[in-house]
Amino acid sequence: MRRRIRLSALAVSLGFLLVPSPLAAVQDREIRVTVEEGTNIAAALSPDGSRLVIDLQGRLWILPAAGGEARTITDELGDARQPAWSPDGRLIAFQSFRDGGWHIWVVGAGGEGLRQLTFGPFDDREPHWSPDGRRIVFASDRSGNYDVWELAIESGALRQLTTDAADDFHPAWSPDGRELAFVSTRRADPGIWIRAGAGAERLAARAAGQVAAPSWSPDGRRLLFNVVERGESRLLSVEVTAPGATPPGARAESERGEDVFPFRVAWLSAGEFLYTADGAIKRRTLAGGSATAVPFRASFAFSRAAYERRRYDFDSAEPRPVRGIVRPAVSPAGDRIAFTALGDLWLLDTRSGGEPRRLTRDPYVDGDPAWSPDGRRLAYASDRAGSLDIWVRDVASGQDLRLTELAGSEVAPAWSPDGSRIAFLAVQGLGSDVVVVDVASRELRTVRRGLFGPGRPTWSADGATLAVAVLRPYSARYREGRNEVLLVSLRDGAERTMTPYLAHSSVGTRGADGPAWSPDGRRMAFVADGALWVVPVAADGQPIGPPRRLADELADAPTWTGDSRNIVYQTSEGLRRVSLDDGRIDEIPLRLAWRPALPAGQMVVHAARLFDGRSPEYRRNVDIVIEGQRIREVRPHATHAPGARILDASRGAVIPGLIEMHTHQGYGFGEVLGRIWLAYGVTSVREPSADPFEALERREAIAAGVRVGPREFFTGRTFDGTRIYYAGSLALDGGTQLPLELERARTLGYDLIKTYVRLPDVLQRRVIEYAHAHGLPVSSHELYPGVAFGADHVEHIRGTSRRGYSPKVTLLNRSYRDVIQLVAASGMTITPTVGIYGGFPVILARDPSVLEEARFTALFTPGVAASLRQSAEEARRELPARMALVTPLGRTVLEVVRAGGRVIAGTDSPIIPYALSLQTELEHFVDGGLSPFEALRAATAVSAEALGAGADLGTVEPGKLADLVVVDGDPLKEIRAARRVRTVIKNGELYELEALLRRP
Repeated sequence: MRRRIRLSALAVSLGFLLVPSPLAAVQDREIRVTVEEGTNIAAALSPDGSRLVIDLQGRLWILPAAGGEARTITDELGDARQPAWSPDGRLIAFQSFRDGGWHIWVVGAGGEGLRQLTFGPFDDREPHWSPDGRRIVFASDRSGNYDVWELAIESGALRQLTTDAADDFHPAWSPDGRELAFVSTRRADPGIWIRAGAGAERLAARAAGQVAAPSWSPDGRRLLFNVVERGESRLLSVEVTAPGATPPGARAESERGEDVFPFRVAWLSAGEFLYTADGAIKRRTLAGGSATAVPFRASFAFSRAAYERRRYDFDSAEPRPVRGIVRPAVSPAGDRIAFTALGDLWLLDTRSGGEPRRLTRDPYVDGDPAWSPDGRRLAYASDRAGSLDIWVRDVASGQDLRLTELAGSEVAPAWSPDGSRIAFLAVQGLGSDVVVVDVASRELRTVRRGLFGPGRPTWSADGATLAVAVLRPYSARYREGRNEVLLVSLRDGAERTMTPYLAHSSVGTRGADGPAWSPDGRRMAFVADGALWVVPVAADGQPIGPPRRLADELADAPTWTGDSRNIVYQTSEGLRRVSLDDGRIDEIPLRLAWRPALPAGQMVVHAARLFDGRSPEYRRNVDIVIEGQRIREVRPHATHAPGARILDASRGAVIPGLIEMHTHQGYGFGEVLGRIWLAYGVTSVREPSADPFEALERREAIAAGVRVGPREFFTGRTFDGTRIYYAGSLALDGGTQLPLELERARTLGYDLIKTYVRLPDVLQRRVIEYAHAHGLPVSSHELYPGVAFGADHVEHIRGTSRRGYSPKVTLLNRSYRDVIQLVAASGMTITPTVGIYGGFPVILARDPSVLEEARFTALFTPGVAASLRQSAEEARRELPARMALVTPLGRTVLEVVRAGGRVIAGTDSPIIPYALSLQTELEHFVDGGLSPFEALRAATAVSAEALGAGADLGTVEPGKLADLVVVDGDPLKEIRAARRVRTVIKNGELYELEALLRRP
């Protein structure tokens, strides 16, 4: 039976209240935005030459061919892209994501008769009509990579036209219908290829870089296509030659510096065409003719509803239940459960009534416990020796043995059935190896290299096979896929993949949610659609029967008892035990509480210069009086009362604590990560994707004073569609899992929800409605239609897009007025993350000293430093080209702010280094044209408001939490001075830089 928790009790346990926030006090807003530019729009000309259709922000719009007012013919839910007119001008074919996958649809030119033509789990893109109007060709990943397929309109029959192992896409019929041009990534000859009606294929134009969208001239003698290479996006044309002839060289048809969009041109005649570039529709003649703009106007109208934001209670010192229970593991006898909480390992005797005992007590990160088959030892990961290694503890004696000491992080240990070996993941950057260590000799054997975000390994009963959840992409063209089980033989290294659930469905999230092999080897437990399942398997792991669902609630971390008759798993509301014999589910009591560590006493900070987060000018020679964790007053400097702690900040400047609004932490960095944040002046972080139990453990361990670090705001796993990429993503199809995940967000106290790139728009709207009803904001990579549904935040100017290109920014990193105006008018925030799109190496190339300072060398590993030095050197050699791509991103930041929009500061670390990258992100903002004052506000006051914590954070004022940073220099004059952190006060606790550089 599922327990229901009343909201009032939940609020007490999580430490927040639902009240109107300053942002929620405004009225609902009706917004109308009229744009005259579009980012990455495609345009197609009607056969009679009178009308254009464009795909502005995922809707199809019709306008006169000469330009003018555009009217929409599709709604906001279809994500309609790359339109193509039927030869008779009655229908428009396009690709749409309406049902959660890319499929080919048609609609009448007046918006009537919307109809889906292709179906299934595969993606179908880039439609083009045959000249007789009876067939449509398109690119599809139905065959395991992208090939060109043909659809017969009348019968619906499909036929595969290309079969090369490379990706073939962007097909286009010749005017006489006898040949087909397409793009191919064939290794020897990438570029534009032609397929004749009989199936013979020939190279038409060799082209490097990103090639797209061939289009035939009306006389069939020339092909025009797009190439993006070396910071340029160009239109090229090539003469079509006969079979057997050497392909001629291509000539440029666009001007240098144009930002040409990667879509088919629309021919007006054999010598004149329409195309899209620089945010506009353009008309140009071949062979060097000049371009003229075709003007358009399109209006978006939508309502953004106000809602009550959650307000935080940071002052309560009352005890509250621990919710950050991480990786619970049941002992073979079923009588004990090991888990991580509050930074340490704990042991729960299930017969004790729910009171666990602490196994470790230190400021380091101890996690991933796994029982030996005899129940006498625990393998776990710990950073007590400086990095995450695999350790083994004798449970009775408490004696610890370090088994590994590799350069990266070793995590996710799993014992072999005979207890002689432990399999684990060796993580280095974004790659992971599956490694086996002999417990007696410590000899290592790498079983599988180079996996991207795999799950925890599990052993077959005979110890001959390892199973691990892995990503299986649908093609090499796009990265998304599904989670499957990889089976690796330890005898000969042979590999097989299997899906224990429905075809084209994902197995868990590649976390701690399976697969988990039963000790007798007869079954495998796993999570699918959020629920716990078991499937009968053969000795080698192949399924031999249908899966069986064990529970209807969301499940995590399944582990078996030694008799293979019970599974213990985790839910949002506690631990459960399910019997495989009769299906009975029992709650396992666990009573563990924590209490926030709040400072006491008075501290006075004498600031010669105070940037308070509001005024562009310093307040000079003031005292900041702190009582406990809050600022009591800011007053002119005076003689201090006896007993107060005095911090002399009469040199340099005092600024509010910085807020990192986009990071992903995990626990692989260990305890040093908390010190890294503070050492660079970051006192609060927002994680827009995390394992929810790990994030809660970080929040609780830091707030309880177990280890140092910033204040944590988090969400759980990203809400994604049926295809996913990152470990931890939820593969949602709109079924029963979606409402359960929304309920989990409320139950576990998420601070926001993040929807990801392949979640259909109709489901994103459902998520936003639920989240706002419960006081939670929603963020995503998507701009429209999320902005019309009320989405609160958009992540990245660039960022991953399900389309293969972004509706927010072009391949040359330029955003046009549709993006600027929608962001600014809506009031939603944008987190640009300039650094991960080439900006961070540019900063290093200009100022390599950041990698040599004592703070960096003390807190980051030599491997990280070496990698960054290499990146800096590469950027230095190509600095003008790199700057040409970074500069437009800074310009977009400036344009959003000047239009009245709200920019917040985040980095997507650890793609680039934690904390340091936030400082350099502010430098990008200033490089783009913001003042240092505006840049600092983006990382303080504006970010605090975006968190819904503006009443407590972001400025230095009476009543606010005491988050302060003392820096050397003048950050309102030179933004780099914000890097020079000397002292940090977080929540009223003082940290000197020298202390933060030392391991505890």
